[in-house]
Amino acid sequence: MSTDDRADVHIREPISHSLNQWDAMATDLGTAWPAIAARIRALNAARPQGDGPDGVSFSRQYLAGGGPERFLRDTDDLIKEISGSGPLLRATVSNTLTTEQAIDLGLSNAHRKA
Repeated sequence: MSTDDRADVHIREPISHSLNQWDAMATDLGTAWPAIAARIRALNAARPQGDGPDGVSFSRQYLAGGGPERFLRDTDDLIKEISGSGPLLRATVSNTLTTEQAIDLGLSNAHRKA
């Protein structure tokens, strides 16, 4: 791709805007999650399925494989990943754009010397 081909490609601002949206979403998600998890735990603790045979059968299936606690732990881990990925993505994009700029500058200087 020549320099002329890249003249109209400006990605820094759209990427920065998108990463800002990602950061806002991750913050909102991280803030809301504890209350959501607490609500799920409270609903499970109430055992609305009861202790009868149907309730026991339901509980056995519902709690199999870690049940809702596994879901809550996995979701908590996922939210931490989402929250931590914004700064990592921002650094990666910045490094990529800086490298691209340095390469372009180096190529421009090489063409002038030739």
